[in-house]
Amino acid sequence: MLKQEAYEKVSEVFGTIVGVATVVGMLDLEDKKEVTEPVTFKKFSDEIDVNMIINKAIDNGKYKELQKNLYKHNLKRHPKAKELTIYKRAWED
Repeated sequence: MLKQEAYEKVSEVFGTIVGVATVVGMLDLEDKKEVTEPVTFKKFSDEIDVNMIINKAIDNGKYKELQKNLYKHNLKRHPKAKELTIYKRAWED
């Protein structure tokens, strides 16, 4: 335990409040081996894939070209076609 004078000196030197944490309890890594399943949302899976295509285009410097291809594919788009399908076709071109 630190004395009051030590707290005051440290707080003056560092210009902040000083506190001491107490350890409540610790677990070994072997004690806790819960494997959690990754959460997937079917509702957002198409949007995530579209974002991945956009990120690839940006990383490869082909975003402008992707946008041009999207415009061309949207002109001849079928009304029931998904947005992900259009992005995949534009990325392949």
